[in-house]
Amino acid sequence: MKAMKRFLTTGLCAAVAISALAGCGSNTEITLEESEEQIEITFSWWGTDSRHAYTIAAVEAFEEQNPNIKVNLEYSEFTGFQLKTNVKMAAHTEADVMQLNYAWVDAYSPDGTGFYDLNGLSDIIDLTNYSEESLGYGTVDGYLNALPIAINGKVFLYNETIYESYGLDIPQTWDDLFEAASVMSEDGVYPLELEQSAMWFVCVAYMEQSTGKAIITEDNEFNFTQSNISDMIEFYLDLVESGVVMEVSQRNDSYVKDGTCAGTVQWVTSTEKYSGYIEEAGGVSAIGSVPLLSGASRSGWYVKPATMYAISANTEHPEEAALLLEFLVSSEDMALLQQLDKGVPSNQAAKTVLEENDLLTGIYYEASEMVDSTDTILMSSKFEDSALSDAFYDACISVYYGQATLEEAAATAYKAMKADF
Repeated sequence: MKAMKRFLTTGLCAAVAISALAGCGSNTEITLEESEEQIEITFSWWGTDSRHAYTIAAVEAFEEQNPNIKVNLEYSEFTGFQLKTNVKMAAHTEADVMQLNYAWVDAYSPDGTGFYDLNGLSDIIDLTNYSEESLGYGTVDGYLNALPIAINGKVFLYNETIYESYGLDIPQTWDDLFEAASVMSEDGVYPLELEQSAMWFVCVAYMEQSTGKAIITEDNEFNFTQSNISDMIEFYLDLVESGVVMEVSQRNDSYVKDGTCAGTVQWVTSTEKYSGYIEEAGGVSAIGSVPLLSGASRSGWYVKPATMYAISANTEHPEEAALLLEFLVSSEDMALLQQLDKGVPSNQAAKTVLEENDLLTGIYYEASEMVDSTDTILMSSKFEDSALSDAFYDACISVYYGQATLEEAAATAYKAMKADF
């Protein structure tokens, strides 16, 4: 390794110098190991206390294997993390290795030069452990800015016990959900529940299946018409009025826990939590596929990298930073410490470690496999912009409570959405 050669050279020169001094009557002694330069790099991430604990343990293992590298840690919960990152990126004082949200790659590196090009470090980072698609998630204008840790998407999670009690199979189509509502509503049970983010995903998916076109183009342009927005509002109100879902403002987790709602739509990373709620209701969890319209040319279902790792464009120690990044994404130590906490690894080496240790099991893994088997679409950073989902939901509510006509609400929402592009 080039860095180690540099250290050895430094150490040998120091040893020679000290030997010369010793010959002049000095009693000073120094070993080669003691004279080696230690490189310091910084690693920043956010997470819960449990994530902090296993990440710190992994870094300690890395330092044991690389005694010439000292890793300084910067970590916190997510609240305020992006603001701190904004300041550091503007001042060019960001950490050498950084955990990023997917949307931040474009925000911080619109032309691909905001982060170190990892292609230039492929002698250290084994990029063959990633699919071309995975590498594409972090590539901007040909520069490989970041590597995905795992892929995250929303999945349909059902209380299979409730469905079976009504003689129903897990829904495969939108019609299946409406048919389930016609049976369950007599007992005050809803086939599904949606919080606002899931409601946005579901309504967009339905409209994309209906029209065959993306809500946002590859050039990041808003692609729906006012008429499309009107149809989306009608679809949501139909879900509510038919008893498929309760109105978003009325839902809460207790309805999954007590069996009032026989299904939910959640991020893969939340499936264990909601599966636990279903068990509280005395049920058995089942992952369902995205409901489809007959003849649909696209699923309308979006995914994104859960989180990503990047190296600062301003790092003074790219090779050492690359060693740490490679350790975080592919080492056995990190894979066994992290397991499925951030999802099924995008890195094949890490995934193999989990497979060999029988750790690719459970509802989390089933949810990830469902996402992998779905004809998904990579999310534009604009897709999750609250300006879009808020404008749509406000329009739905205004019609639901009689504060605006469908035409008025759709026009207002469409204008707000277009203005965000």
